[in-house]
Amino acid sequence: MSKSENTLLVLEAALERIAQGKPKRIPATRKLSVRAVEEEANLGNGSGYYYPEFVEKVKQVKADIVEARGEYVQPEIQSVRLKLNEQKRIKQNYKEKYKAIRDQLASFAAAQHHLNDKLVQALAKIDELEFENSSLKDRLSKLKRSTIVPIK
Repeated sequence: MSKSENTLLVLEAALERIAQGKPKRIPATRKLSVRAVEEEANLGNGSGYYYPEFVEKVKQVKADIVEARGEYVQPEIQSVRLKLNEQKRIKQNYKEKYKAIRDQLASFAAAQHHLNDKLVQALAKIDELEFENSSLKDRLSKLKRSTIVPIK
């Protein structure tokens, strides 16, 4: 026998042990998967995928086990569609949140611009009033000096 045939036999023996509920290397409560069979067979990660018919056999045994329990197994295309719809929903939620935050940022920027404009106007008014105040103080002091009369 060739090495690949031996590997396939080891994988199938591990699959049988798991299907019977008497695995040697993995917990009996672990879900059936190609990786679980590889670990039970003490083989490397991904070595079962060199045998596509074995992968199909694992899927079929898994479906048979679930069917024997009376549970419903979704076909792979349906589960992929469900995952795709979930991903679309998540993407849509992120888009909506992004748009709401972008709009909020735009309103904050507009309010900041408005406040900055008001601040510039107020500072200009303060400068104008300070200049007027200093000129009025100068006029007042000149008026007071002009009303001073020497005492004889």
